Amino acid sequence: MSQLTEAEANTLAQYLAGITQHTDLEALALVTREGMRLAFSAVPGFDINPDILSAMSAVILQAGNDAVNKLGYNNLLEVVLRGTNAFLLFAAAGRFFLIGASRSIKNLGKTVSVFRYYAGEIAKSYPIQS
Repeated sequence: MSQLTEAEANTLAQYLAGITQHTDLEALALVTREGMRLAFSAVPGFDINPDILSAMSAVILQAGNDAVNKLGYNNLLEVVLRGTNAFLLFAAAGRFFLIGASRSIKNLGKTVSVFRYYAGEIAKSYPIQS
């Protein structure tokens, strides 16, 4: 993957700020499809290792992608992993994936909607390179 220019990084930062503004996520990351972390932020007290999150995400996304392709559904758009009192959300965003984490389930539906919007906007600006 090519390096991001300063302008591209600033645009991505604005998208991530929009996600943060409209959700109650405790952690937010932007990773490449290979699992390389480009951006990560977490609220104080949310103890998660960003490198482990990125690596784990690459495995989850590859498994999801394989399943979707084998079923003939073609494009993996999002994955929601929900536990009793927390969730992880992964959304395809062109060349990247967005990852969100929260220990509050109550706004999961709203968070999915926000992720879908911003993932679409990012995908328009940063399409998958062939």
